[in-house]
Amino acid sequence: MIVIPAIDIYQGKVVRLKQGSFNNIKIYGNNPLEYALKWEKEGAKRIHIVDLEGAKTGSVKNMDIITSICKALEIPVEVGGGIRDISTVATLLKNGVTWVIIGTQACASSNFLKQVYSEFGERIIVSIDAKDDKVAVQGWQKASEFTVKDIIKKVEDIGIKTVIYTDISRDGMLTGPNLEKLKQLVDRKTVNVIASGGISCLDDIKKLASIKGLMGVIVGKALYEKRFDLKEAIKLASEE
Repeated sequence: MIVIPAIDIYQGKVVRLKQGSFNNIKIYGNNPLEYALKWEKEGAKRIHIVDLEGAKTGSVKNMDIITSICKALEIPVEVGGGIRDISTVATLLKNGVTWVIIGTQACASSNFLKQVYSEFGERIIVSIDAKDDKVAVQGWQKASEFTVKDIIKKVEDIGIKTVIYTDISRDGMLTGPNLEKLKQLVDRKTVNVIASGGISCLDDIKKLASIKGLMGVIVGKALYEKRFDLKEAIKLASEE
């Protein structure tokens, strides 16, 4: 299991939200690139970036920052937030992004998902962001009519290989991940699953690493609040 540090960008700054609420923003730094270099230096094998303004508005707003990070790092970068059309996917990949994360559009359009997967293959990841089993869209500001099962079935039918599952009620709350739901998704054995949301301590990392077949975990607030060291988490995940 790989440990993936998260960099959430809002108005050019590194921030974290509580449960996806833009009314609960905490700023951790003014330079996302500095954090990206820090995580790489501490052993990260990939970086997870979310353009929060993009997620909220429906179009990527921090392309220059994302591009500068990709150019500066030797490790791969995955990016989500506001990616709603083919041209944006193509631009991100051209600018150095390794994986593009589709969220809202995964709910809105099966045709779009089929199209991007047909064109870009395994460089497409689907983000399943759920609260009370309903998938949220538009930067988590709205609930869709789709359940987690609906989206995972859509992903499986199209052939997409990787999903990120986030329990919104736990995101930024440091209350621990939704182990039961993650096990259910991993047990399907149809897609690679990356966990996100609620990671608070090394014991959470240990519990996740014990889920046989779980591909990775995205860690955000716990790192920024210095709940544990990235090197420790990477070591523990690899040992398990």
